[in-house]
Parts: sequence; structure tokens; C-alpha cells
Amino acid sequence: MANLRTDNLYGVSGPDTNGSALFDGSNHLVAANATAFRVNQGSSEDFTIEAWIYLTATPDGANARIASIYHTSGNQRSYMFYVHTDDTLKFNYASNGTAGSVSTLAGGEVAHNEWVHVAVTHDSSATTVRLFKNGILMAADTGAHATYYANTSGDFTTGEDFTGNISNLHITRGTCKYFDTFIPSKQPIEEDSNTTVLCLNSSIDVLNDDKSNVFSQSAAGGVKKSTLMPFSRDDDGVTFDGAISMNSLSYMYFPTGRTDERGNSRGVCAGGSDPSGRDNDISFIDIQSKGNAIDFGDLSINSHNTAGFSSKTRAVFSFGYVDASPNVSNTLEFITMMTQGNAIDFGDTSFTSYEGGAASNNTRGLIAGGYVGSGSGAPANTEQIDFVTIATQGNGSDFGDLTLGRRGLQGCGSPTRSVFASGYQQPDTGTKTNVIDFVTIATAGNAQDFGDLTSQRWGTSACADSTRGVFSGGLTPSDLDIIDFITIATTGNATDFGDLTEGYGRGSSTSNSIRGVNFHGIDPYSNTIGFVTIQTTGNEVDFGDNTYSSHGQGSGSTAHGGLS
Repeated sequence: MANLRTDNLYGVSGPDTNGSALFDGSNHLVAANATAFRVNQGSSEDFTIEAWIYLTATPDGANARIASIYHTSGNQRSYMFYVHTDDTLKFNYASNGTAGSVSTLAGGEVAHNEWVHVAVTHDSSATTVRLFKNGILMAADTGAHATYYANTSGDFTTGEDFTGNISNLHITRGTCKYFDTFIPSKQPIEEDSNTTVLCLNSSIDVLNDDKSNVFSQSAAGGVKKSTLMPFSRDDDGVTFDGAISMNSLSYMYFPTGRTDERGNSRGVCAGGSDPSGRDNDISFIDIQSKGNAIDFGDLSINSHNTAGFSSKTRAVFSFGYVDASPNVSNTLEFITMMTQGNAIDFGDTSFTSYEGGAASNNTRGLIAGGYVGSGSGAPANTEQIDFVTIATQGNGSDFGDLTLGRRGLQGCGSPTRSVFASGYQQPDTGTKTNVIDFVTIATAGNAQDFGDLTSQRWGTSACADSTRGVFSGGLTPSDLDIIDFITIATTGNATDFGDLTEGYGRGSSTSNSIRGVNFHGIDPYSNTIGFVTIQTTGNEVDFGDNTYSSHGQGSGSTAHGGLS
């Protein structure tokens, strides 16, 4: 019989490493004039401050402090790591040690009743401060404001106005642990040679500092010890050695793990047209957390009416109308979505157009339709569909044809089926359409009729989870606030979903298993981001703001095989 054994999945050895401090909103911990907490006295010191937090209530009237140190002069905080009264994660710091000279990094919304890993770092070589939530880079500040001044006297506090639990508070001086998006460890934080503080991680004596620093940490208002912790309580799991399997007529229970990571994903947005002309910006968001977008990098050239599709790791952008000659481009570029930076050449499509649509699964991306020019220069539309293998750079290949040549369409899909909806017929008639086509993405061939949208329009945006497609906005030419949906596996007409926060056309959408997120377009421009819960009909909710105002963007996501 092959070997089957139980293992400690998370390295949690016993109750002395399991725990947190429980705060009720009126109590906190204080370390009087503790040098261990003073980071970056000057501008040349790397540091990392991180913790796991379990927020149970929105801060009421005051910010919920995770870690904070005061200047004695003017009651000025040297730094404050906290959850704001709107539930967003923030980091304030004094840029010159005087009252009023405070800079702020702001991240996404902190969920309630689940463990969230938070971190802030200083990278002295790049003079950059970075803010992270669940390992996702939320904000960065580079330059003169990346200097901290923790004076020679001042009290450190944790848990002020915080309702919930804080665990594994870790301060390390001399090390910048995180430079870009990372996966937080599922084990208790371990000290290194530069660790100055490691506390709030024991159910036996949660107030103790594991580094045995010379400071006294006292409770104000009766902070409680708690056995609640961010790591698995099930010390035992099952390890397979490659030679065994399990066959049961009863049930098999898998390790529960952390459910808060389900649906988490990064969404990206690229290109478009802004008030100054066509744009090459790329931005990103954490789809599961409301908040403003963050700069990712740049396309190689300004591109308007960009189409985007993605796998779990890569986003590919098909250029549209560009600042180059000829103005209509067949260029494809890609990014690795979890690594910020500029786009890289992927290849070319077999035809040249703009205002085409795109869809994908985790393997294959499709580019369909768009606006082209005939030999005489008269406007026309194409019905062509190209495909690429996302993991392999190269040129597009012919897939088949749409049922109707058109521009201003958009696509989405499931792992097996891609759908394309809306559009603008030319030449001459300028007729908008409500047509929905579909293809089986793994099998090249012509599209088939799926059904109709609730109204004729062009410039709609589209996203999906594994079963439902959602189409938002569009132009008639006025901006529409319509949201429609379909069940991707079942042909038929679309159904009303709800309304947008504002009408828009020529935007783009991305998604994970829970949310569909819309980067608004609007004629002429918008930086609004909104979202819907894909499986729950209803109106769009504000998400935040994009880094730039535009229309005609392309987008993608790391979730669900790039169903974006």
C-alpha cells in the first residue's frame, strides 16, 4: 500500500503560536517611548510594517489604528497605519516632522469579518513607500515624501478605535520585504535579523513581544486575548505521494482554507482616448476591493479603441486607432498582469481594423470585427475573427466569420463559448444592431446567432463569470445606462439586469467569479469605475476612479481564465 500520512499544512505547531489581540473600539495597547517602533529616522532606512487584521465594524468617528507613533511636539503622528472611517486602508506619515506636513497612501476597502493581510514598506534605493492589501500593491509614493521622521520621544499605539482582532504585528527595520504584488504567507510571521517587533500572535500572552525588546507594552481599557487567528486550526491534512488515490462511497472533506481569497483577482485597463488625444496608459485594480485604480505601465504607442482579452496570467491588447502611420493598426501587445511594467510585443492580427471586440478563455483569445477601409478609402466593416494562443507570442490566425460585419461590438464568454454583442453597421446606413453571435472557442468556424440585446446600440462593454454574460452601456448615439445579461450556455434574448450609475458608451469591463467591473467611457471621457454582482440583478455601484479619463479602452483579468 502506498504511503498516506497527515501533515501540518501551515506550520502551526500549537496554541502558543495561535492568537490575536481583541479590541472593542475603546481600548488599545501602548508602548511608551519605544525605540523599537521608530522606523526610518532619516531617509535611508528600509523597513516593513505588516499585520493580519480582522475588522468587525466600520470605524465610528475616528480611524482604526493598526500601528501608530506620535511626535510629542504638537501631538503630531510620525506615522499612522490605519483603516479609515470609510473602510479603506491608509498610511499617513509626516514628511518633515512638523504638524501639517502629512502625506497619505490610500488602498482599497477592507472587508469585515475576515482576515486581511496589510503591509507598508519603504524601499530606500527607490525612495518609494508602498501600501499592500492581501499582497496586492494598492498605492506607492516616490520622491521627497518617502522620508519619515520618528523623533526621539513618542508613544507607539496599536488598536486605537479598532473593533476586531489584530494578529502577528511585525516591524522590521533594515529590510523592505515587498516590492510588488505577492502572496501572503499562510504561516505565522517569522522574525529575521532585522525584526524589532513581533507581537499579538499568542493566545497565552498576546501582549508579549516575541523579540524580548526592552519596552513595556500596556493595555489601555482592557484589551483581551483571543484564540482567533488568521491561520488554519486544522493541524492535520492529507499528503499524497503520487502513487495513491482516494475512492469513497461516503464523503471526502477537503481542508477548508481561507475563503476570503475566493474571487480575488486583478483587473487591468489599457489605452483609449483622453482629453489630450489617444492614450497609452495601463492601470489596474483589485476587483474584490473597491478603490481607485493604480498605474501599471504603458503600451508602446497611444492606442484608441483598444480591444483586450486575457488568460489567468497574461492580458493581450489589440491596437485600434494609433498615433502612427498607418493610423489603423493590427499590433498585439501583452503584459504579465501580476508584474507591473510596460507592454511587450505579442504579434499581429491577420487583418487591420479598429473598434473590434475580443473574448477569451484561459487558452485562446479571439479578436472579431471592426472598422476597416476599402481600397477607395470608403468606410466598411469586417466580419473576420482571428485567434491566438495567449501563452505563445505570435500572429493571429483565421478563426471564421461573424454573422454580421460591424464595429463597436464587444465580447465575453465561458470556458467553452464566446459571445459578441452590439455594433454599428456601415457603410452609409449607420445602423445600430442588437445582434448577439456565439462561437465554440476551441473549434474554429463561423459564428451562429445567439439572440438579441434588449435594444439596438453600439459601444457596449461586456464581462462574464463562468455562466452569465453582462453587457453594459452603449451608444445610440447618446450614452445609455442599460445593463443586460444572458446565460451563456443557453441561446436566447438578453434580459434587463439594472442600470448604470451614469450612461456611457465605448468603455470596457472586466470580472472575477463575483463582480463585473466597468471602466466607463462616455463621449467624450470618464474616469468612473463601477461594479455589479454578476449573479444578482440590480443597479451598478460606484467602485472608484481610474488613473485617467478616457473612452475606447481594453481590459482583462486574472480570474476565470480571463473571462473579461
